[in-house]
Amino acid sequence: MKPGDILPPEEKTFSATDLVMYAGATWDWHRLHHDKDFAQGMGLPAAVIDGQIYGALFAKQATTWLGPRWFVQKQTFRMRAMAFAGDTLRTVGEVGTVGGDGFVELDQKIMKGEVIIAEATTEVRRLP
Repeated sequence: MKPGDILPPEEKTFSATDLVMYAGATWDWHRLHHDKDFAQGMGLPAAVIDGQIYGALFAKQATTWLGPRWFVQKQTFRMRAMAFAGDTLRTVGEVGTVGGDGFVELDQKIMKGEVIIAEATTEVRRLP
């Protein structure tokens, strides 16, 4: 593993059902994330994908690629655009920094087509 190595991309289309299940799992029941009529009443095309999902997508890509002996130690991300029920999001990334002590920093993005939805730096560490 070296800086610049590309992570396998992952894609997910988020249905309204996915958003309701996520709301139930996280106890985040704001209507904006599951009620299409409410979202449309605010001028949006559909229910808004909860930003917390982005962190989960970044962590999933990292740990799927690296395997069970790695864990997310720290993650920072910034949301850049909105995504909605029915959208297909693609998580992409590359290795940024590789430390000699089992530390790797990943630079990741969530894309909707060519639009950047969120960007992250995810620090992962290998278990001894």
